[in-house]
Amino acid sequence: MKAIALALLAIAFFYAFYCGVMSIWSYFAMASIVDQAVTERGKVAAPVRDYIIKNAADSGVRIPDRNVVVTTDERQLNINLRWTFPVVTYKGEDIVEIPLSLERAFGR
Repeated sequence: MKAIALALLAIAFFYAFYCGVMSIWSYFAMASIVDQAVTERGKVAAPVRDYIIKNAADSGVRIPDRNVVVTTDERQLNINLRWTFPVVTYKGEDIVEIPLSLERAFGR
């Protein structure tokens, strides 16, 4: 019985480690996508937003369109992203999630 408990504890530890690493990977993937979007599409809000949405889906990061906010003013381009990394999913519903966000501003 003790061996089973230790095995389950070890599995839980490695799964928690995996989820942590994958959430960090998704953060860096989104940061890279934002940088590429501004480099390739310039500092115009609509093309940058479309690029981020398309490439996030291609990279495997699930981010709802409503959580990709790109605004401009006369001095800078502001990008605000919010998404979650699912930890526990049951019947297609995410039960436990790790919330993530990224905010960047680029001078115009």
